[in-house]
Amino acid sequence: EPGATVDAGPLRLSFEEVPHFTQTFAVQISAAQGGGRITYGADCGPSEALVEIARDTELLIIEATLPRPEREGPRGHLTASEAGEHARRAGAKRVVLTHISDELDHRLAQEQASEAFGATVEIASEGATFEV
Repeated sequence: EPGATVDAGPLRLSFEEVPHFTQTFAVQISAAQGGGRITYGADCGPSEALVEIARDTELLIIEATLPRPEREGPRGHLTASEAGEHARRAGAKRVVLTHISDELDHRLAQEQASEAFGATVEIASEGATFEV
């Protein structure tokens, strides 16, 4: 449910609906007693809801699927530049790109997102761990 918050043991999960081709939710994860926050943007097109749920997050994990915006129809994914722009507008402290298209070189995606974010972003990798 949009705007829902659920406590699961020591974690608090908050959900916000974001635009995609099916009902999709970005998730904010924090300690139930307060502390660091991680925001996972899920698959989504450009969205103020994503910016708001990620506001001042310590870590934003955000997709950068597209080499260029879709030409027509509804938007369901972001470009690397759009990912960086969303992170900058949200005031995210740290950004990790995920779900990068095979059509887009990871180094180029990182450069484009970093330029839009205003600082270096990271690329997700299997088994990576992050502390917030």
